[in-house]
Amino acid sequence: MKQLKVEQLAQIGHASVEFADLTLLVGPQASGKSVFLQLFKLVQDHGPITKKLKKYGYSYQPDDSGGSDDPLLTLMFGEGMGGIWREKTRIESDSRQISLGELRTGNGKEPESVFFVPAQRVLTLDQGRPRSYESFAALDPFVVKSFSENLRVLMEQGLGGKDNQLFPIKSRLKEILRERIDESIFHGATVTQEVHDLKKRIVINAGGSTLPYMAWSAGQREFMPLLFSLYWLMPSAGSACRKGVDWVVIEEPEMGLHPQAIQSVLLICLELMHRGYKVVISTHSPLLLEAAWAIRTLQGNNGTAEALFELFDLPGSPGMRDVFSAVLSDKTVRSFYFEPGKEGVVTRDISSLDPFSEDEFIADWGGITQFSSRAADVISGLMQEAGK
Repeated sequence: MKQLKVEQLAQIGHASVEFADLTLLVGPQASGKSVFLQLFKLVQDHGPITKKLKKYGYSYQPDDSGGSDDPLLTLMFGEGMGGIWREKTRIESDSRQISLGELRTGNGKEPESVFFVPAQRVLTLDQGRPRSYESFAALDPFVVKSFSENLRVLMEQGLGGKDNQLFPIKSRLKEILRERIDESIFHGATVTQEVHDLKKRIVINAGGSTLPYMAWSAGQREFMPLLFSLYWLMPSAGSACRKGVDWVVIEEPEMGLHPQAIQSVLLICLELMHRGYKVVISTHSPLLLEAAWAIRTLQGNNGTAEALFELFDLPGSPGMRDVFSAVLSDKTVRSFYFEPGKEGVVTRDISSLDPFSEDEFIADWGGITQFSSRAADVISGLMQEAGK
Protein backbone atom coordinates (compact mmCIF):
# COMPACT_ATOMS: atom_id res chain seq x y z
CA MET A 1 0.00 0.00 0.00
CA LYS A 2 1.31 3.44 -0.94
CA GLN A 3 -1.63 5.54 0.24
CA LEU A 4 -4.64 5.14 2.52
CA LYS A 5 -7.56 7.56 2.43
CA VAL A 6 -10.26 7.58 5.11
CA GLU A 7 -13.44 9.63 5.16
CA GLN A 8 -16.06 9.80 7.91
CA LEU A 9 -14.77 7.03 10.16
CA ALA A 10 -15.07 7.58 13.91
CA GLN A 11 -13.65 11.06 14.63
CA ILE A 12 -11.86 11.21 11.27
CA GLY A 13 -13.43 13.55 8.73
CA HIS A 14 -10.83 13.18 6.00
CA ALA A 15 -7.41 11.59 6.34
CA SER A 16 -4.95 10.86 3.56
CA VAL A 17 -1.50 9.44 4.27
CA GLU A 18 1.11 8.62 1.65
CA PHE A 19 3.49 6.14 3.24
CA ALA A 20 7.26 6.37 3.15
CA ASP A 21 10.00 4.12 4.50
CA LEU A 22 9.51 6.02 7.76
CA THR A 23 6.11 7.64 8.32
CA LEU A 24 5.38 9.71 11.43
CA LEU A 25 1.84 10.55 12.55
CA VAL A 26 1.39 13.37 15.07
CA GLY A 27 -1.60 15.05 16.62
CA PRO A 28 -3.43 15.57 19.94
CA GLN A 29 -4.89 12.72 21.96
CA ALA A 30 -8.10 11.25 20.51
CA SER A 31 -7.40 12.71 17.07
CA GLY A 32 -7.83 9.38 15.30
CA LYS A 33 -4.23 8.20 14.89
CA SER A 34 -4.87 4.83 16.55
CA VAL A 35 -8.11 4.34 14.62
CA PHE A 36 -6.27 5.11 11.39
CA LEU A 37 -3.41 2.71 12.17
CA GLN A 38 -5.72 -0.11 13.26
CA LEU A 39 -7.72 0.38 10.07
CA PHE A 40 -4.47 0.21 8.09
CA LYS A 41 -3.76 -3.11 9.82
CA LEU A 42 -7.26 -4.40 9.05
CA VAL A 43 -7.07 -3.40 5.36
CA GLN A 44 -3.67 -5.05 4.96
CA ASP A 45 -4.31 -8.20 7.00
CA HIS A 46 -8.07 -8.84 7.07
CA GLY A 47 -7.54 -12.43 5.91
CA PRO A 48 -5.19 -13.48 8.74
CA ILE A 49 -7.19 -11.40 11.22
CA THR A 50 -10.52 -13.08 10.47
CA LYS A 51 -8.75 -16.45 10.50
CA LYS A 52 -7.43 -15.73 14.00
CA LEU A 53 -10.86 -14.56 15.17
CA LYS A 54 -12.32 -17.88 13.96
CA LYS A 55 -9.55 -19.77 15.74
CA TYR A 56 -10.55 -18.25 19.07
CA GLY A 57 -14.26 -18.75 18.49
CA TYR A 58 -15.35 -15.17 17.78
CA SER A 59 -18.24 -14.37 15.46
CA TYR A 60 -17.49 -11.35 13.27
CA GLN A 61 -20.36 -11.66 10.78
CA PRO A 62 -23.37 -9.34 11.25
CA ASP A 63 -26.58 -10.93 12.51
CA ASP A 64 -30.24 -10.08 11.91
CA SER A 65 -30.74 -8.16 15.15
CA GLY A 66 -30.63 -4.83 13.32
CA GLY A 67 -28.18 -3.28 15.75
CA SER A 68 -25.87 -0.48 14.63
CA ASP A 69 -22.71 -2.05 16.03
CA ASP A 70 -20.74 -4.19 13.59
CA PRO A 71 -19.13 -7.22 15.29
CA LEU A 72 -15.95 -7.12 13.17
CA LEU A 73 -15.34 -3.47 14.05
CA THR A 74 -16.01 -4.16 17.73
CA LEU A 75 -13.57 -7.07 17.75
CA MET A 76 -10.95 -5.09 15.86
CA PHE A 77 -11.15 -1.68 17.52
CA GLY A 78 -12.59 -2.62 20.89
CA GLU A 79 -15.78 -2.16 22.91
CA GLY A 80 -17.87 0.85 21.91
CA MET A 81 -16.28 1.11 18.45
CA GLY A 82 -18.71 -1.08 16.53
CA GLY A 83 -20.58 1.90 15.08
CA ILE A 84 -17.64 3.90 13.71
CA TRP A 85 -18.36 2.89 10.09
CA ARG A 86 -21.18 5.15 8.96
CA GLU A 87 -23.24 5.54 5.79
CA LYS A 88 -20.82 8.15 4.42
CA THR A 89 -17.67 6.23 5.36
CA ARG A 90 -15.30 5.74 2.45
CA ILE A 91 -11.99 3.88 2.54
CA GLU A 92 -9.52 3.88 -0.36
CA SER A 93 -6.33 1.87 -0.58
CA ASP A 94 -4.20 3.13 -3.49
CA SER A 95 -7.36 4.62 -5.08
CA ARG A 96 -9.27 1.33 -4.75
CA GLN A 97 -12.38 1.56 -2.60
CA ILE A 98 -12.59 -0.94 0.24
CA SER A 99 -15.97 -2.10 1.55
CA LEU A 100 -16.70 -3.36 5.03
CA GLY A 101 -17.93 -6.61 3.50
CA GLU A 102 -14.55 -7.12 1.83
CA LEU A 103 -12.81 -6.82 5.18
CA ARG A 104 -14.80 -9.82 6.45
CA THR A 105 -13.36 -12.10 3.77
CA GLY A 106 -10.05 -13.88 3.46
CA ASN A 107 -7.35 -12.50 1.23
CA GLY A 108 -5.02 -15.47 1.07
CA LYS A 109 -2.30 -13.72 3.06
CA GLU A 110 -0.38 -15.60 5.70
CA PRO A 111 1.26 -14.55 7.93
CA GLU A 112 0.15 -11.05 8.85
CA SER A 113 2.16 -8.48 6.89
CA VAL A 114 1.87 -5.72 9.52
CA PHE A 115 3.59 -6.22 12.87
CA PHE A 116 1.69 -3.89 15.20
CA VAL A 117 3.14 -2.72 18.52
CA PRO A 118 0.20 -1.09 20.37
CA ALA A 119 0.34 1.81 22.79
CA GLN A 120 -1.10 -0.48 25.51
CA ARG A 121 1.88 -2.88 25.29
CA VAL A 122 2.54 -2.64 29.04
CA LEU A 123 -0.73 -4.57 29.52
CA THR A 124 0.74 -7.57 27.69
CA LEU A 125 2.96 -8.59 30.62
CA ASP A 126 1.39 -9.98 33.78
CA GLN A 127 3.94 -10.38 36.57
CA GLY A 128 6.65 -10.70 33.93
CA ARG A 129 4.79 -13.23 31.79
CA PRO A 130 3.28 -12.46 28.36
CA ARG A 131 -0.48 -12.89 28.47
CA SER A 132 -2.30 -15.25 26.14
CA TYR A 133 -4.89 -14.05 23.63
CA GLU A 134 -7.70 -15.61 25.64
CA SER A 135 -6.67 -13.95 28.92
CA PHE A 136 -7.96 -10.60 27.63
CA ALA A 137 -11.57 -9.50 27.70
CA ALA A 138 -13.48 -10.50 24.57
CA LEU A 139 -13.95 -6.90 23.47
CA ASP A 140 -10.40 -5.66 24.03
CA PRO A 141 -8.80 -4.35 20.79
CA PHE A 142 -7.47 -7.05 18.48
CA VAL A 143 -4.02 -5.49 18.11
CA VAL A 144 -3.40 -5.67 21.87
CA LYS A 145 -4.47 -9.30 22.19
CA SER A 146 -2.63 -10.39 19.05
CA PHE A 147 0.58 -8.61 20.05
CA SER A 148 0.52 -10.22 23.49
CA GLU A 149 -0.10 -13.66 22.01
CA ASN A 150 2.84 -13.18 19.65
CA LEU A 151 5.08 -12.40 22.63
CA ARG A 152 3.81 -15.45 24.51
CA VAL A 153 4.57 -17.77 21.59
CA LEU A 154 7.95 -16.15 21.14
CA MET A 155 8.83 -16.79 24.79
CA GLU A 156 7.70 -20.40 24.54
CA GLN A 157 9.87 -20.93 21.46
CA GLY A 158 12.86 -19.67 23.41
CA LEU A 159 14.61 -16.36 23.09
CA GLY A 160 17.70 -16.66 25.23
CA GLY A 161 20.64 -19.00 25.42
CA LYS A 162 21.17 -21.95 27.72
CA ASP A 163 21.54 -19.58 30.65
CA ASN A 164 18.06 -18.15 29.95
CA GLN A 165 19.54 -14.68 29.51
CA LEU A 166 17.33 -12.39 27.42
CA PHE A 167 19.44 -9.23 27.45
CA PRO A 168 22.11 -8.72 26.45
CA ILE A 169 22.45 -11.50 23.87
CA LYS A 170 25.50 -11.26 21.60
CA SER A 171 23.67 -12.76 18.63
CA ARG A 172 20.81 -10.24 18.91
CA LEU A 173 21.13 -6.64 17.72
CA LYS A 174 24.32 -4.87 16.74
CA GLU A 175 26.82 -4.38 19.57
CA ILE A 176 26.53 -0.61 19.39
CA LEU A 177 22.71 -0.88 19.73
CA ARG A 178 23.02 -3.24 22.70
CA GLU A 179 25.40 -0.81 24.37
CA ARG A 180 23.09 2.15 23.79
CA ILE A 181 20.06 0.22 25.15
CA ASP A 182 22.08 -0.81 28.20
CA GLU A 183 23.25 2.76 28.85
CA SER A 184 19.79 4.28 28.52
CA ILE A 185 17.48 1.59 29.95
CA PHE A 186 19.16 -1.26 31.86
CA HIS A 187 22.35 0.40 33.24
CA GLY A 188 24.39 -2.78 33.50
CA ALA A 189 21.52 -5.02 34.60
CA THR A 190 20.68 -8.25 32.78
CA VAL A 191 17.31 -9.67 31.83
CA THR A 192 16.69 -13.38 32.33
CA GLN A 193 13.95 -15.98 32.62
CA GLU A 194 13.40 -17.89 35.85
CA VAL A 195 10.84 -20.40 37.05
CA HIS A 196 8.49 -19.00 39.70
CA ASP A 197 5.33 -20.77 40.89
CA LEU A 198 6.11 -23.47 38.30
CA LYS A 199 5.93 -20.89 35.48
CA LYS A 200 8.61 -18.99 33.64
CA ARG A 201 8.73 -15.27 34.25
CA ILE A 202 11.04 -12.44 33.16
CA VAL A 203 13.18 -10.77 35.81
CA ILE A 204 15.87 -8.09 35.90
CA ASN A 205 19.11 -8.86 37.73
CA ALA A 206 20.76 -5.71 39.07
CA GLY A 207 23.50 -5.37 41.68
CA GLY A 208 23.08 -8.95 42.86
CA SER A 209 19.32 -8.56 43.34
CA THR A 210 16.54 -10.17 41.35
CA LEU A 211 13.83 -7.66 40.52
CA PRO A 212 10.34 -9.02 39.70
CA TYR A 213 8.07 -7.24 37.26
CA MET A 214 6.48 -4.82 39.74
CA ALA A 215 9.93 -3.61 40.84
CA TRP A 216 10.98 -2.56 37.34
CA SER A 217 10.97 1.08 36.35
CA ALA A 218 8.07 2.33 34.22
CA GLY A 219 10.42 2.70 31.28
CA GLN A 220 11.67 -0.87 31.60
CA ARG A 221 8.10 -2.19 31.69
CA GLU A 222 7.27 -0.18 28.56
CA PHE A 223 10.43 -1.16 26.71
CA MET A 224 10.53 -4.91 27.43
CA PRO A 225 7.68 -5.92 25.06
CA LEU A 226 9.20 -3.70 22.39
CA LEU A 227 12.62 -5.34 22.87
CA PHE A 228 11.23 -8.84 22.37
CA SER A 229 9.34 -7.67 19.29
CA LEU A 230 12.59 -6.41 17.82
CA TYR A 231 14.25 -9.75 18.51
CA TRP A 232 11.55 -11.43 16.43
CA LEU A 233 11.71 -8.85 13.63
CA MET A 234 15.50 -9.06 13.35
CA PRO A 235 16.50 -12.73 13.00
CA SER A 236 19.98 -13.51 14.27
CA ALA A 237 20.76 -15.60 11.20
CA GLY A 238 19.52 -16.01 7.66
CA SER A 239 17.37 -13.30 6.11
CA ALA A 240 17.55 -9.70 7.24
CA CYS A 241 13.83 -9.55 8.01
CA ARG A 242 10.95 -11.81 9.03
CA LYS A 243 9.44 -13.53 6.00
CA GLY A 244 6.07 -12.11 5.02
CA VAL A 245 6.27 -9.06 7.29
CA ASP A 246 6.56 -5.80 5.34
CA TRP A 247 5.42 -3.20 7.87
CA VAL A 248 6.21 -2.35 11.49
CA VAL A 249 3.72 -0.06 13.24
CA ILE A 250 4.73 1.34 16.64
CA GLU A 251 2.35 3.47 18.66
CA GLU A 252 3.98 6.05 20.91
CA PRO A 253 7.40 4.41 21.33
CA GLU A 254 8.40 7.23 23.68
CA MET A 255 6.00 6.26 26.48
CA GLY A 256 7.79 6.07 29.82
CA LEU A 257 11.21 6.60 28.26
CA HIS A 258 13.92 9.17 28.90
CA PRO A 259 15.06 11.08 25.77
CA GLN A 260 18.26 8.99 25.65
CA ALA A 261 16.15 5.83 25.59
CA ILE A 262 13.95 7.30 22.85
CA GLN A 263 17.12 7.80 20.80
CA SER A 264 17.89 4.10 21.28
CA VAL A 265 14.44 3.19 19.96
CA LEU A 266 14.91 5.53 17.01
CA LEU A 267 18.26 3.93 16.14
CA ILE A 268 16.54 0.55 16.14
CA CYS A 269 13.84 1.92 13.82
CA LEU A 270 16.58 3.00 11.39
CA GLU A 271 17.96 -0.53 11.58
CA LEU A 272 14.50 -1.91 10.77
CA MET A 273 14.32 0.38 7.72
CA HIS A 274 17.77 -0.79 6.62
CA ARG A 275 16.55 -4.39 6.81
CA GLY A 276 13.71 -3.59 4.41
CA TYR A 277 10.74 -2.90 6.67
CA LYS A 278 8.55 0.16 6.27
CA VAL A 279 8.08 1.75 9.70
CA VAL A 280 5.02 3.75 10.76
CA ILE A 281 5.08 5.57 14.11
CA SER A 282 2.48 7.61 15.97
CA THR A 283 4.17 9.95 18.41
CA HIS A 284 4.00 13.00 20.65
CA SER A 285 7.78 13.22 20.95
CA PRO A 286 9.62 16.23 19.49
CA LEU A 287 12.76 14.10 19.42
CA LEU A 288 11.37 11.85 16.68
CA LEU A 289 10.29 14.86 14.63
CA GLU A 290 13.72 16.45 15.12
CA ALA A 291 15.36 13.29 13.79
CA ALA A 292 13.02 13.23 10.79
CA TRP A 293 13.80 16.89 10.06
CA ALA A 294 17.55 16.26 10.39
CA ILE A 295 17.45 13.24 8.07
CA ARG A 296 15.48 15.07 5.38
CA THR A 297 17.77 18.10 5.66
CA LEU A 298 20.88 15.92 5.36
CA GLN A 299 19.36 14.14 2.36
CA GLY A 300 18.74 17.45 0.64
CA ASN A 301 22.26 18.72 1.32
CA ASN A 302 24.45 15.70 0.53
CA GLY A 303 24.84 14.78 4.19
CA THR A 304 26.96 11.79 5.11
CA ALA A 305 26.81 9.00 7.68
CA GLU A 306 29.32 10.90 9.81
CA ALA A 307 26.69 13.58 10.43
CA LEU A 308 24.32 10.96 11.86
CA PHE A 309 27.08 9.51 14.04
CA GLU A 310 27.53 13.02 15.42
CA LEU A 311 23.77 13.55 15.78
CA PHE A 312 23.34 10.36 17.83
CA ASP A 313 26.69 10.79 19.62
CA LEU A 314 27.89 7.36 18.51
CA PRO A 315 31.42 6.08 17.90
CA GLY A 316 32.23 4.92 14.38
CA SER A 317 30.90 1.48 13.53
CA PRO A 318 30.94 -0.28 10.13
CA GLY A 319 27.51 -1.83 10.76
CA MET A 320 25.85 1.45 11.71
CA ARG A 321 27.66 3.26 8.88
CA ASP A 322 25.88 0.90 6.47
CA VAL A 323 22.56 1.70 8.17
CA PHE A 324 23.11 5.47 8.14
CA SER A 325 24.36 5.50 4.55
CA ALA A 326 21.32 3.52 3.38
CA VAL A 327 18.93 5.82 5.27
CA LEU A 328 20.45 8.93 3.70
CA SER A 329 20.66 7.55 0.17
CA ASP A 330 17.69 5.22 -0.26
CA LYS A 331 15.00 5.87 2.35
CA THR A 332 12.11 8.33 2.39
CA VAL A 333 10.67 10.08 5.45
CA ARG A 334 7.23 11.70 5.71
CA SER A 335 5.20 13.26 8.52
CA PHE A 336 1.46 13.92 8.85
CA TYR A 337 -0.52 15.98 11.34
CA PHE A 338 -3.99 14.90 12.48
CA GLU A 339 -5.84 18.16 13.02
CA PRO A 340 -9.17 18.17 14.93
CA GLY A 341 -11.87 20.47 13.54
CA LYS A 342 -15.60 21.07 13.49
CA GLU A 343 -16.05 18.71 10.53
CA GLY A 344 -13.89 16.02 12.08
CA VAL A 345 -10.17 15.34 12.02
CA VAL A 346 -8.29 16.12 8.82
CA THR A 347 -4.67 15.35 7.96
CA ARG A 348 -1.99 17.74 6.83
CA ASP A 349 1.27 16.75 5.15
CA ILE A 350 3.95 18.48 7.25
CA SER A 351 6.85 16.42 5.88
CA SER A 352 9.19 19.36 5.26
CA LEU A 353 9.11 20.22 9.00
CA ASP A 354 10.58 23.57 7.99
CA PRO A 355 10.79 25.66 11.19
CA PHE A 356 10.69 28.83 9.06
CA SER A 357 7.56 27.87 7.13
CA GLU A 358 4.66 30.34 7.06
CA ASP A 359 2.37 27.37 7.69
CA GLU A 360 2.20 27.15 11.48
CA PHE A 361 1.42 23.43 11.39
CA ILE A 362 4.67 22.79 9.54
CA ALA A 363 6.75 25.31 11.53
CA ASP A 364 5.49 24.01 14.91
CA TRP A 365 5.52 20.36 13.80
CA GLY A 366 1.86 19.83 14.43
CA GLY A 367 1.93 21.80 17.67
CA ILE A 368 4.72 19.73 19.24
CA THR A 369 7.17 22.65 19.39
CA GLN A 370 4.56 25.37 19.83
CA PHE A 371 5.12 25.87 23.56
CA SER A 372 8.92 25.87 23.33
CA SER A 373 8.74 28.43 20.49
CA ARG A 374 6.39 30.64 22.49
CA ALA A 375 8.60 30.31 25.59
CA ALA A 376 11.62 31.38 23.55
CA ASP A 377 9.71 34.41 22.23
CA VAL A 378 8.55 35.41 25.72
CA ILE A 379 12.03 35.13 27.23
CA SER A 380 13.62 36.87 24.26
CA GLY A 381 11.17 39.78 24.58
CA LEU A 382 11.78 39.96 28.32
CA MET A 383 15.55 40.10 27.85
CA GLN A 384 15.23 42.82 25.23
CA GLU A 385 13.11 44.89 27.58
CA ALA A 386 15.59 44.36 30.39
CA GLY A 387 18.44 45.53 28.15
CA LYS A 388 16.83 48.86 27.33
